[in-house]
Amino acid sequence: MNRYGKRCVLYPRVSTEMQVDGYSLEGQKNMLTRFADREEMIVVDTYEDAGKSGKSIEGRPAFQKMLRDIEDGLDIDYILVYKLSRFGRNAADILNSLELVQSYGVNLICIEEGIDSSQTSGKLLISVLSAVAEIERENIIEQTMNGRREKARQGGWNGGFAPYGYTLEDNKLMIEETEAVAIRKIFELYTSSEIGLGGIANQLNLQGIRKIPRQNGTLEDWTGHFIKLILDNPVYCGKIAYGRRTKEKVKGTKNDYQMKRNDDYILTEGQHKGIVSEEVWEKAHAKRLRTGVKQPSKIGRDRVHLLSGLLKCPVCGSPMYTNKHAWTNKDGTYKEIYYYVCSRNRMVRGKHCEYKAMLKKTDIEPMVIEAIREIVRNEEYAQAIKKRIGVQIDTKAVDKELEGYQAKLKEVDLNKTRLEREIDSLPADAKYRERKLHDMTLRLDSLYDVIVELEEKIEDARLRRDAIKQQAITLENIYKIMVNFDCVYNIINDEEKRNVVTALIKEIEIYRNDESEYPLKRIGLNFPVFKDGGEVTELLWDKGNTVDTNLAQEKELCIQEMARRICERRKQLRLTQEELAEMSDMTTQAVSYAESGKRAMRPDSLRKLAAALCVSADYLLTGDIVDKDLLILADKLRQLTPSQIHTIESIIDECIQLYSEQ
Repeated sequence: MNRYGKRCVLYPRVSTEMQVDGYSLEGQKNMLTRFADREEMIVVDTYEDAGKSGKSIEGRPAFQKMLRDIEDGLDIDYILVYKLSRFGRNAADILNSLELVQSYGVNLICIEEGIDSSQTSGKLLISVLSAVAEIERENIIEQTMNGRREKARQGGWNGGFAPYGYTLEDNKLMIEETEAVAIRKIFELYTSSEIGLGGIANQLNLQGIRKIPRQNGTLEDWTGHFIKLILDNPVYCGKIAYGRRTKEKVKGTKNDYQMKRNDDYILTEGQHKGIVSEEVWEKAHAKRLRTGVKQPSKIGRDRVHLLSGLLKCPVCGSPMYTNKHAWTNKDGTYKEIYYYVCSRNRMVRGKHCEYKAMLKKTDIEPMVIEAIREIVRNEEYAQAIKKRIGVQIDTKAVDKELEGYQAKLKEVDLNKTRLEREIDSLPADAKYRERKLHDMTLRLDSLYDVIVELEEKIEDARLRRDAIKQQAITLENIYKIMVNFDCVYNIINDEEKRNVVTALIKEIEIYRNDESEYPLKRIGLNFPVFKDGGEVTELLWDKGNTVDTNLAQEKELCIQEMARRICERRKQLRLTQEELAEMSDMTTQAVSYAESGKRAMRPDSLRKLAAALCVSADYLLTGDIVDKDLLILADKLRQLTPSQIHTIESIIDECIQLYSEQ
């Protein structure tokens, strides 16, 4: 190979001056110089370590200076060494140093073995060194993990932040009484009452029992999630659990891993004192196993809620999300009802809202769908949709978050690698070697804890990003759906319905429950639509808020008369208000309001009452008997015997004759 004009430095090294000629410092320098002259290379500088051990880079100041100069921009092409062993003491050490200098465009020549890292044979050597180094690193990791497992078996704390309620003193867990008070209160509330995790968090916050911020928990308010972590951790009864989570490689990927729960983990008596007794913890654990996993919904766990995040609280303006009220009847049937509630009322994270009203999902969602139907009926709306076709789903926020975690993980991983090098290169005769090795092992343990935490955050961010992409429906498809909205809406799945709604609607404002019987107030749109001869980006719901303005403007409905008919029909069927409320899926108070005539009713409430009373809505509204009522009567007659029907017929004939005479 022609190396004419190539710039190089010489690195001779001996561990002792008692070397034979040919291996001495001067002997190495002479051979390196002759090689450079023969290849017509330019020697820029010479770095020599005389009488220095190769067991660590720190023991070779000239070598360190050479690496720093290269990092600072030293203009060279090669480093010349007599033998590969002069460059480093082992495969890992050589490879790490070689990778560093090669990243700056500098290669290594070993004149004795004839190795040139820029050549194919040299690259092969690097590959071999890489494999050897990888084995060495895996051995270090395995030794470290074995040490951690053994320490766990002995009941010792394995590094990382101390759990809430404890502090670390000489790497041993010690009870922190200022925090332990809350821990005992949590276990007491959970084991002696029916209060849930969120309820316990609310109680602690309302009672002024503040959560002390720390490195592994900066929030000042208690949350249900944090309560769950405390109740599930056996450390609080004096035990050590190790290996509850394990990292598994994602099938079909090269370097992707995910955290999995491991049921086969180490659980031993700890060297620390428990904050609560083992009996109390077992009682809490048994309750967690009994109630911790929610009963699967009989109508689908993965229910899609159309308006989650779109509805805004009428008091604080925060997004509203769904809460579920579920129960099991005496006959064993499972029922559930979903409500939209203010997120600040539901979640306590330093912010709170006093709006406690719950908006039934079945009340508000049909109104919004009706509004969308009005939009799509406008012939000019398609132009506004076409302007939005091709707009990409925004994942910038999640991507930025993910990049931050990945950068931090890279930094921590680099620190781990450096620390492993330090452990690997610690001389056997180093002063205080065992103590240094112990301290470095503890640092390595803490780095592993940080790595696991970052990997979990990365996994979570990736899942959220994937969810955004997977749930996204292209605006081209949305356009097609919207064009044929009335035809396809009832046949597309819930997820597609949600995607259509979020593509159209930016936000939805509602009335407070004491302002209107009709909750929908305003719908903000993501793009302009045509209404009343112009473009608008919001729809004010001007349908009115009562039954009389929606359905009975032409019939001049009398609310008092409707209330009277509801009450009479209920008594005719010998039902109590409570029984009617149960049959119509309404509250007893709502039925009472309907019979008092003090409030107008929403259309859906009217339909529910009509179905429960076995009459048509028209009858309740106007008192008129329509075809639906006759069909209901016919269905009842079919349940009778011929002789019973004949009797009913005779009664009807007598009534007709009686009323005709009047």
